[in-house]
Amino acid sequence: MITKIGVYRDPRKKKPWIVRWFGDYNPATGKQKRYSKAFVLKRQAETFQLQKAGDFNQRLNRDKPEKLTLKSFCRQWFKTRKSQLRISTLKGYRKTIESLCSYFGENKVLSEITPQMAACFIAELKRLQKGKENKPLSNWTRKGVLRDCRIIFTAAVRWEVIAKNPFKDVTIPKLATRRWHYLKPDEYNKLLEVTPTLRRKALYALAYTAGLRLGEALSLTWGDIDFDTSEVMIENRLATATLPPFHIKDSEARRIPLPKHTLDILTQLHTEAAEGVPFVLLDQQHYQTVVAKWQRFQNQGREWQNSDMENNTLNNFKRYIKWAGIEPRGTLSIHTLRKCCGQNWANHLPPNVTKELMGHSNIATTMKYYAQVDKHHRMKAAAVIDELVSKGNAAEFSTSETDAKMTPTANLRSN
Repeated sequence: MITKIGVYRDPRKKKPWIVRWFGDYNPATGKQKRYSKAFVLKRQAETFQLQKAGDFNQRLNRDKPEKLTLKSFCRQWFKTRKSQLRISTLKGYRKTIESLCSYFGENKVLSEITPQMAACFIAELKRLQKGKENKPLSNWTRKGVLRDCRIIFTAAVRWEVIAKNPFKDVTIPKLATRRWHYLKPDEYNKLLEVTPTLRRKALYALAYTAGLRLGEALSLTWGDIDFDTSEVMIENRLATATLPPFHIKDSEARRIPLPKHTLDILTQLHTEAAEGVPFVLLDQQHYQTVVAKWQRFQNQGREWQNSDMENNTLNNFKRYIKWAGIEPRGTLSIHTLRKCCGQNWANHLPPNVTKELMGHSNIATTMKYYAQVDKHHRMKAAAVIDELVSKGNAAEFSTSETDAKMTPTANLRSN
């Protein structure tokens, strides 16, 4: 095996100083690959020669690493994350990888993707669904794809496949805050008045007073509710032959106190529940549909998501909102009811408590999305200054009276 690293001069070339070395011995062929690198100055070649010698003394691979393609790397990376992430998260990564391969080509060498190419990819992102190819993507979607790309290519840097993440410094225009409609308690009560079924009332109550996500509420079983302690438990559930699995979004189980208002609705629903149906919000027919759907998924090898429990839930909700005479100022969906619950908690509880009740993995999420400033807060700000000015002594100032006057009631019907 030849281990020499030589420095040679070829005056015919623009870069006359050449470093040559041999790769590892291949027993299959009985040969070693030969490599070379040219330099303008002799000292540059000698410096590189010393560097190579140091690498080989550390038993590093003498051969240049094979050029890894985009598709090959993404496939390897996805395998390492498959057992660690939720199905919906993996689905998002699949879409991002599909977009990357569609834009750059599956055989694009990973190390050849430059920051300029990365910026162009994000700027030129297009929909891949049939019939929607020409529809533009929102900056919110672009931000999500950019986040996924940064995570994927950061792994490539960590694995020493590439030297720098090309997506690291890519930016998109600042996103405008999407306003959502804060449903006041009186509006919530109007919504329940026009909601025709007890099960739907229970769904809205669990979202508005306990902060449950739609998938969490629909997957709730009677065993998850403790009527003695007035609490509901949200935790992962393994699948059985007849019951689909349930996955918590941030993998953190949480126990949430239920107000009397919601307990009364659940107690009444429990007395009317069909025998043999474990789910709180499903009737006999809907339960049989879910069981058949889950068995079909198992036969097809498909992965179950919490959203597979029910379809068209939003359409009914919008209809009832209209019946209640509510005119939303911003987005209003069933998930908005959960946001309203988080806002009510944030108005009266410390951020760390709100974070735990909402099931957030990071308190920054709580502070960013569930601390909406509304008319009440602005009125309170003015009242604070009025009291400061009238007292004339900031050290003696107390907001207790102002809080009592300005805090909106959180009491709901039946409390």
